[in-house]
Amino acid sequence: MKRSNDWPTQLAEFLLSKRSEPFQWGENDCCLFAADAIIAMGGEDVAEDVRGRYKTALGARRIMKNIGANSVVELLTQRLGEPDGKLMRGAIVAVESDGQQVAGVFYHKPWVLTEKGLQGMPLESVIKSWSHS
Repeated sequence: MKRSNDWPTQLAEFLLSKRSEPFQWGENDCCLFAADAIIAMGGEDVAEDVRGRYKTALGARRIMKNIGANSVVELLTQRLGEPDGKLMRGAIVAVESDGQQVAGVFYHKPWVLTEKGLQGMPLESVIKSWSHS
């Protein structure tokens, strides 16, 4: 993943800004949160082709199915390549939250956006990670 020189600061500011933004399918959901974190760190928009194309959980599942991903891990692998298993600041992660796979970003711990808002998760919840350092 391409990153700007000040990506750690940009990522911290991004996470702070997300604390007060409500979850909204197709605007501010877990996968777009991870994609937006990549953008905040200076990378390209890996979700450009799906932004604005769904507004519900069902719509998100349809988009995933249409692009050939049956899970968040499959979607992230499709967009980011094979996971490397490194948990370092700025890594994109897939975690288990309430029995579901959720995309997020690692910053001292995994952070994910759920329907309950921005949440820090335990390390044990991480399923896969993509650092590509």
